[in-house]
Amino acid sequence: MPTVFLVMATASGFRSEERMPLPLRVFEDRAQAEEWQNMLLDYHISPPEMPLEEGQEIWSAYKVQVKEWEQCHPAGIEASQYQHFGVYEVPIGL
Repeated sequence: MPTVFLVMATASGFRSEERMPLPLRVFEDRAQAEEWQNMLLDYHISPPEMPLEEGQEIWSAYKVQVKEWEQCHPAGIEASQYQHFGVYEVPIGL
């Protein structure tokens, strides 16, 4: 039976039960799906660094950086809110 490989985003931790798994992209080749998954994971672990200092100006600038980071996420803004990205083998034709 032919299969495809679905990359999905899943959430964990606080309020994860409110965030349903999010299908992102389908690939015909597992290696391509895993390569894209790795790109998402790499991007996810490099958000803007949270400031250690206090001050409204510092935190306002940080919030702008986070919004820009979310908008540039390879899987889109909604996926930037997820913590995990997995590859799932899905049979075609069931």
